[in-house]
Amino acid sequence: MVPSGLDIKLISIENTLPKRGLRSISNVICLLKLTDECVCMHNKRMITFLQQQSQLISWCKYGFANHRRFFLAAATSSYRHVDCKKQLPDDCYTSNYSYYYSSYKHHIRIANNIISSTNSINDFNANQLRQFSSTIGYGTHHGGRGRGRGNDRGRDRQSTNRMPRMKDCRTLDDAIKAMYDNLDKVSPRDISAFWAVVPRLLRYQERGEHLVPQLQAIFHKTADQIHSYGPKDLVTITLSFAKTIQTLKRSKRGYGSGSYEEYLHSILIEQRDAVFSFFDRTVVPVLHQFEPQALANITYAYALLEYAPVLNDGSKLFDHIAEKSIPLLDKFKPQELSNTVWAFEKVKEPHPKLFERIGNHIVSLDNLNDFYPQALSNILIAYAKAEVSHPNLYEKVAKHIVTRQQQLNDFIPQNLANIVWSYAKAEISHPDLFNKVGDHIVSLDHLNNFQPQDLSNTVWAFEKVKSPHPKLFKKVGDHIVSLDHLNDFKPQDRSIIVLAYAKAGVSHPNIFKKVGDHIVSLEHLNNFKPQELSNIIYAYAKAKVSHPNLFNKVADHIVMLDQLKLNNFKPQELANTIYSYSKAQEPHPDLFVKVADHIVARGHLNDFKPQELANIVWSYAKAEISHLYLFNKVGDHIISLDHLNNFQPQDLSTTIYAYAKAEVSQHDLFTKVANHIVMLNQLNDFKPQELANLAWAYNKAGIIRQDLNEKLRYTADNRKEKFSSRNLNNLYRWTSEEDMQNLKADLQVEDENDSVAAVDDDNANIKDEVLVVVEDDDTTSSIPEDLSLLTVVQLKDRLRNLGLRVSGRKQELIDRLNDHFQK
Repeated sequence: MVPSGLDIKLISIENTLPKRGLRSISNVICLLKLTDECVCMHNKRMITFLQQQSQLISWCKYGFANHRRFFLAAATSSYRHVDCKKQLPDDCYTSNYSYYYSSYKHHIRIANNIISSTNSINDFNANQLRQFSSTIGYGTHHGGRGRGRGNDRGRDRQSTNRMPRMKDCRTLDDAIKAMYDNLDKVSPRDISAFWAVVPRLLRYQERGEHLVPQLQAIFHKTADQIHSYGPKDLVTITLSFAKTIQTLKRSKRGYGSGSYEEYLHSILIEQRDAVFSFFDRTVVPVLHQFEPQALANITYAYALLEYAPVLNDGSKLFDHIAEKSIPLLDKFKPQELSNTVWAFEKVKEPHPKLFERIGNHIVSLDNLNDFYPQALSNILIAYAKAEVSHPNLYEKVAKHIVTRQQQLNDFIPQNLANIVWSYAKAEISHPDLFNKVGDHIVSLDHLNNFQPQDLSNTVWAFEKVKSPHPKLFKKVGDHIVSLDHLNDFKPQDRSIIVLAYAKAGVSHPNIFKKVGDHIVSLEHLNNFKPQELSNIIYAYAKAKVSHPNLFNKVADHIVMLDQLKLNNFKPQELANTIYSYSKAQEPHPDLFVKVADHIVARGHLNDFKPQELANIVWSYAKAEISHLYLFNKVGDHIISLDHLNNFQPQDLSTTIYAYAKAEVSQHDLFTKVANHIVMLNQLNDFKPQELANLAWAYNKAGIIRQDLNEKLRYTADNRKEKFSSRNLNNLYRWTSEEDMQNLKADLQVEDENDSVAAVDDDNANIKDEVLVVVEDDDTTSSIPEDLSLLTVVQLKDRLRNLGLRVSGRKQELIDRLNDHFQK
């Protein structure tokens, strides 16, 4: 057990102090306080305590190389007790080690005076600590007799034993050699600094393998001592391992036998769960020592791995982190708030209480001037994707962007796209925000800095919130048309773009031609997901843009799929595809037969929604393609249902119309639908067109239901102002008993003109929102992922704002920014 008077916070002081000099103060104070506790104990208990606390003592090892001997010598010189001497290890004698205590007697008095006047080590201010460090000879001061651990050992003498800084290493070979050569005396900070540079150096390593045994030794050293590291070093190593895994996964180079990559892959990827479960168990006991930056970085590290640990007791690490973070939100910097919510959403562990408190905290701020565009973007993305409602947060951010004096030039295209995407995803309309973003994009000289996903997400968002901005759509459309090719556009991007233009009702024939021609030119469509194919075809049908080659290309692709791949099509995708071919009047009998056979072969249709069933049978009837087995399958399924309460009025009228038009006899189906409609209290939810379709269909099928006819006429009488004169006259004729014998010829005329068969395709339930998923790589970084898009002037402005050097070539500026944010 740790003595009751021991303040463990002393050990964590190193996280708030400079690397050298002041760090050793915490070690001295820890040693002194431990010694102070020990001398008050009986000699036997003291020795037992020291032996049991060897793990704790090792935390302070870089303060005194012989810390254990110092404790024993101090205790011996204090007690001078024979029993104490007998229980010392054989190599420990008072005469050999008593000088450790006597040489620091003066500093013990100083430390005790400071400790007694403060409640916690956190009460020390920087000046007090520097003054104390200078008195004990462990500070950053110069001079002395060459026996201190300052930056200079002795006056005007430069140290020759200092280990090279990891950041100064140009290659991974250099870093491994420097660490391995000093492995017996490195501190936890040195080891964490080594792992911090591994991801960067690994990317540029030409070929490394001859130092793999040394790298293995460093890893073993890390694993053996990780449980004794402070929060900062623990977090640094965890984050470095996560980034190393990312680097290995992204590497396009093969792993050579015996290479660094092969070794790290075998440890960090193949044994990932085992390695990081060890980190989990190490983090939780010391989580109370974590400061906001450490909390944000540890969540960010696990998010990079998409790994949400579950502890042995069944609790979740992210729940522990959330509970620890909530009381400290006032101390979180904007970037730490951004990374925290992003990380929780990334691992799909949304914590409602944490998200609510962070949202409230941001709303309570006087302004958001300290938030970089990337931080604002990531926060909004996290709330939108986690589906956490916080209207005040969205309003606060929108007001900040709209009212800021400067233009949006410091927002890179990805920020702009992700921000409007977040509002659209959350279904929050803010016209002023969308107008400002739209106007800014239109004002740009070109859109060359916009990635394909930025373009697709932008137009999707504007269409989703119904925020018309014709100039924006024209600007984006003209840019895409001007490109030499669309090879950089993913299938998802192409489908989203044409779908957004179609649903927004923006006419831009050239963009549809450009996308259609590109798809037709592809060797195959194997990279397209079923939903992407479905939405592309729907977009052309919706926009009434003819492109026969595109429709044939997609249809031929689907026809060639085997049954296993066709199973990847969801019911909605099957329904929308068939519907689009019928709507666009692009017949392809083989496609219709393929889809019909697939539906008939299914064991049941329970996963088909009523609208999907209605659109399928309507499409076959509209295309005049007869498939009796399909109609019987759908009809039998509807008849078997307990009720039709899930069917919307349009679903009922469309289904009955399709069976009548296709001349498929399903008397029980017509009876079931009629009984359902008659039992309804009123038909005010039915549109006039739907009521007319029902009347026409029952008469076309030769099924007379007087109770249904009376209800239809009663509804028409009460809503005459809603009906067109043609629909009203037709409904009266088709439901009037005396006109039944004269309807046959009239019905044929109506059938040919197809005047009553309009399906409201605005309600076709095209599920476009699930297509738009912002890629993880675009939202994980604390700074823009591709800094090369910024100009040198913009990079230097960023560096000046951060107080960093602005000299150097462009790549050096980028590396400097990356290094800063990785901290």
